[in-house]
Amino acid sequence: MNMMSIIGWGCDAAVEALQAEFGAVLAERIIEAEAVDFLWESRVAELYLGQQVGWDFDDEDASRDLSRVAILSALDGRWYTSMCLVDGEGAAVELLWKRLFQSRGEAEVELLRAR
Repeated sequence: MNMMSIIGWGCDAAVEALQAEFGAVLAERIIEAEAVDFLWESRVAELYLGQQVGWDFDDEDASRDLSRVAILSALDGRWYTSMCLVDGEGAAVELLWKRLFQSRGEAEVELLRAR
């Protein structure tokens, strides 16, 4: 059984601060480079999809348990559905995929279809 949670609004203030300090073009590049963090922090809903074993590359004999979580994010006036790997402390560690949508409804449909 999958569990969906509703979260609060995200980090539009951080996006606005980046745009004010660096300009729109450079801010967009920073957001793209740090997409996992921005999408995770700006999520408004999440859907737990199960566990995934990840490898700790610092210690080749060690593995770590990660959760696959699909998220619905509102970032800079745009809607995204993404899938992240999340560690045991609730921090997103990797972005597996992301998709941009024109409306919240389209993004919510994709969230429910995520596997």
